[in-house]
Amino acid sequence: MTGSTLSAGSMKSSRSIKTSERVARELVNHIVDNDLAEGAKLPNEKQLVEAFEVGRTTLREALRLLETRGVITVRPGPGGGPIVRRPRGDDLREGLTLILQFSGGSLKDVLEARTALEPTMARLAAGRITDEQVDELSASVERMRDGAGDHDIFLSENQFFHAKIADLTGSGVLRAFNDTLKSIADGAVVGVEYTARRRLAVAAAHEKVVDALRTRDPDAAAEAMRAHVGEAGEFWKRKYPELISRPVRWVH
Repeated sequence: MTGSTLSAGSMKSSRSIKTSERVARELVNHIVDNDLAEGAKLPNEKQLVEAFEVGRTTLREALRLLETRGVITVRPGPGGGPIVRRPRGDDLREGLTLILQFSGGSLKDVLEARTALEPTMARLAAGRITDEQVDELSASVERMRDGAGDHDIFLSENQFFHAKIADLTGSGVLRAFNDTLKSIADGAVVGVEYTARRRLAVAAAHEKVVDALRTRDPDAAAEAMRAHVGEAGEFWKRKYPELISRPVRWVH
């Protein structure tokens, strides 16, 4: 990748884009083009003001914009300043949550989206998974089953299982949407409680998905995941009817 340097000359003029936004975009280009790792320090405020030939107010507005987008964190005090933070899939959560809140969307809508998305991910994963990755998922099922009495183990393994399948698709887009939808409809956050019996049922559903992935059968993997996510939605509807129909709100 060819690196880029920071300079005012690299910013294209545009009447429709504020100077602070152009600075923010150039900083993003600089981070990506130079493959800066998370935690890398960017030039300090004085250096950035000089490089972009802008005022401190404009620069600070650009940094605030990048911070809200999850691109940087700004450490206060001597030796502080802008630090690279790679955006994550669940950074989309707040934006999508607000869209759903203003449009009257509910958790039912989110679960229906997951029911449509996750079988597709399982289908793609079936064609790309390795024997070692099958073993990883199988081990997760066993940990969930063995720790059925521990709610934290259940939540951890459930998160790992679905995130792993999203990773196996090889699609950054699908991973991002999966992380976002799961974070909005996070049962642990919205108040869903799972009994030991329910946790064992989830482990059994995961095992069916793993069995299909082991045979590299895309149709079987998609169907097993569709049954699993669909049944999970039915559980929420049956046990938490008021919760499932409640409008999504920006609360976490």
